[in-house]
Amino acid sequence: MFISIQNKIIVLLIVFTLLPFVVLKIVAFPKVEADVEKLQIRHLSSAGHKQAVLVSNWMRERMTDVLVIADNPYMANSVNLAKGDTEYTETLRYLELIAVEYGYMGASVCDNKGLVTIATIEEEVGRNLLNKDYIKNALQGKTLVSSIMPSEVPLVNEFDEKEVGVPTMFVSTPLRNKIDDIIGVVVLRVHAGTLSNMMNSLKFGMTGESYLVNEQGYMISESRFSDQLKKKGIIKKRCSLELKVTDPETGELTSGVAHCIAGNNGFDRNGYSDYTGITVLGVWHWLPEFKWGIITEIDIDEGYGLAHNLHFIVNAILFVIAFPVILAAYLMGRQVANPILRLRALTDKIATGEDLSQRIDIKQKDEIGGLADAFNKMISSLEANKLELSASEKQYKRRIQSLMEGIYECGPGVDGVFTWINQAGAEILGYNTPEEVLGKKVETIYIDLKDREELIEKLEKDGVSKGFVTHCKKSNGEQFYMERTSNMVRDENGNPVLIFGVFRDITERKKLEEELYASEQQHKALLNSISDGVYQCVPGLDGAYTYINLAGAEILGYSSPAEVIGTRVVDIFVNSQDRNELIEMLNKEGVCRNYTAFCKKKNGERFIYEVSCSLVRDETGKPIMIEGIFRDMTDQ
Repeated sequence: MFISIQNKIIVLLIVFTLLPFVVLKIVAFPKVEADVEKLQIRHLSSAGHKQAVLVSNWMRERMTDVLVIADNPYMANSVNLAKGDTEYTETLRYLELIAVEYGYMGASVCDNKGLVTIATIEEEVGRNLLNKDYIKNALQGKTLVSSIMPSEVPLVNEFDEKEVGVPTMFVSTPLRNKIDDIIGVVVLRVHAGTLSNMMNSLKFGMTGESYLVNEQGYMISESRFSDQLKKKGIIKKRCSLELKVTDPETGELTSGVAHCIAGNNGFDRNGYSDYTGITVLGVWHWLPEFKWGIITEIDIDEGYGLAHNLHFIVNAILFVIAFPVILAAYLMGRQVANPILRLRALTDKIATGEDLSQRIDIKQKDEIGGLADAFNKMISSLEANKLELSASEKQYKRRIQSLMEGIYECGPGVDGVFTWINQAGAEILGYNTPEEVLGKKVETIYIDLKDREELIEKLEKDGVSKGFVTHCKKSNGEQFYMERTSNMVRDENGNPVLIFGVFRDITERKKLEEELYASEQQHKALLNSISDGVYQCVPGLDGAYTYINLAGAEILGYSSPAEVIGTRVVDIFVNSQDRNELIEMLNKEGVCRNYTAFCKKKNGERFIYEVSCSLVRDETGKPIMIEGIFRDMTDQ
């Protein structure tokens, strides 16, 4: 069946013009859109993770503050002081200084019966707090942070007004006497607004926010949109302890909060309704140490705005282009097809041999006219193509000569000679021009001929050698390090024809590598010069040593660190329960200072072991290593 070339051209023009846009719409665009959405989720997850780290570190600093106060030897007497005592006034002044200097709402001390004996907030003195969890746990020897709760005494709120019920929290730790008996509790009162300011310090987008929730799903930090929530009547005074984060339609906790307080970390890229009924993208992190959740959310329209805009632009472009393309294809098809039909009729006459004197005579200033001229001038055209090919080859060689790396060709085998090299390669080898190198044996540049033999063996076996480094010499005898990548070129029968490769001078790089190695050795020597033992081990009760310095090995009765590596740490303890206690302390506090225990050396000799160490965790919170310093305290 005959089909007009004109129709074919029209159809092909339409298809191939619109095809890229259709492929973009069907294949490429969904992937781009998905990638943009994934990128937004990664950004949101990163912001949520930063907030989680920020809150965790901030809370640990508060716990450190209360531990520092409790370690003050003068604080032990504060549980027995009465107003009017000189020491009472000095202790109160010290607590007030701590509160002002470090931004606490107040500080107090109570005895082992829970009775507040001294406090910066006068209304608290004389109160019995024994029924409070943060007091009970502290009297049991724990340092902890309470949940956020409404204050029971008047406090200055965010409106500079005194109010009972201001969201507050407490950091408490046991107070011990000289014989380490618990005689009371040191308590710091923290304003929950400080957490809110910290949560709102990191902003992203017009609608993004990050907030804290407790186990019951109540917001315990202030939303950055508190003013708008008041206007809508969602809250009366503040978000903290007032706003339960629920879906307005279902009355249930929002999806993000429900997953978070269940103890899970994760995200929702498909969107869910937040506490105002807006569909948001959400990321959540659960902080089990404090029983808080960090929720990070952004309006889905803003989060995926770029992807949605891209969708609209692609559709608009496809629609705008389609109509002009169809019209242009029709007109162009007619313009191109008619001369081709005439050309075919004339070539048919020539093919029959009826009139060999005829010539194709199409006088057009376009591709069809060029086709007719090309038919008549085939021989001259071939000659022109040959000249053009020659010029292209010269241009290629000029580009090769301009490269900074050496490029060469040589004969196969150990005795092969250079058959071609660029200018940079000649200069690397100490010559002025490539012509000086041609004909010279490649093996003459090697310091050790075995390197040349190894390279040839590698090429004959694998056909290619990458990153092969050898010690070579220039024409003047100067030595240098060369890095090369070479290929064995074979003919159609598999016989080696030549070796083609690229090389460079890496002397400076080798020098830097040697300096780096020397620096590492110096660092190791420095660690081995320390008189205290420095070590790293696997976490857990059965963890083994993975590193120890020379002093540490000698303290344990070994002659070298290599003998210690792989030994279980628990095996040096006389009582394995001491090791278990140390591990529990690290898992809970993350750090342990000046911990002492009876240990034994390799020969069984016992000694007093004092260690300060910390538990190193990865970004997910999983323990990966214990590192620390220890010493022999037997003589002390």
